[in-house]
Amino acid sequence: WNIDTGDCVRVLHGHDNLVLSVAVDNKRIVSGSYDGAIKVWDLAAALNAGSSSDSVCIKTIKEHKDWVWAMQFDDFQFISGSYDGTLVIRSFLDPTSPFPEI
Repeated sequence: WNIDTGDCVRVLHGHDNLVLSVAVDNKRIVSGSYDGAIKVWDLAAALNAGSSSDSVCIKTIKEHKDWVWAMQFDDFQFISGSYDGTLVIRSFLDPTSPFPEI
């Protein structure tokens, strides 16, 4: 949303079910859903109406077997918590190599 005008800037599509959790910083949006997926979005691309939808979602991670209820992240990693009773810690620096499930 544009805070000054109240206009919707962009709607991000990609989850297969309801979005339960969202975290944002000055570079990324990270969202978690009932579908068990976590999506990492490029904030600058999301705010640019001219950017294609394909360039906005940077990564989709399917580590959880159930709803993603909570998440927190910093510049280097994020932690997500799920209704399946697990926490997943994932590195932004090497997103192909997850930390062990807790």
